[in-house]
Amino acid sequence: MISPFKAFTLIAAALALTTGTIATAASINARQVNQKRLIDAGKRSGKLTQSEARMLDAEQRSITQTYRRLKARHGGNLTSNDHTRIKTLQINAGYHIAQQKNDRQRGRNRLKI
Repeated sequence: MISPFKAFTLIAAALALTTGTIATAASINARQVNQKRLIDAGKRSGKLTQSEARMLDAEQRSITQTYRRLKARHGGNLTSNDHTRIKTLQINAGYHIAQQKNDRQRGRNRLKI
């Protein structure tokens, strides 16, 4: 028989793990949405050429596919290694977005901001 304290501790630990998984997925999705928004803004402002925008969109699709594949591999959850891998991919993608938006190439609008 499990003591009430041990039962409470197990329930609290399970709840913390579940909440952490939900928070992780939310932060990954929020970053993904923000990066897509930055790419769209770059297209509209003319800071990204069409080829740069296509390359960055392809990188975002690749991250989404990797996220879905890793999540499916582990029964709908990401391990800490998976989370680190996705986060690293997103950090690199953010760097690429900033790099492409701030180079001297300009898109269709040719705005010099």
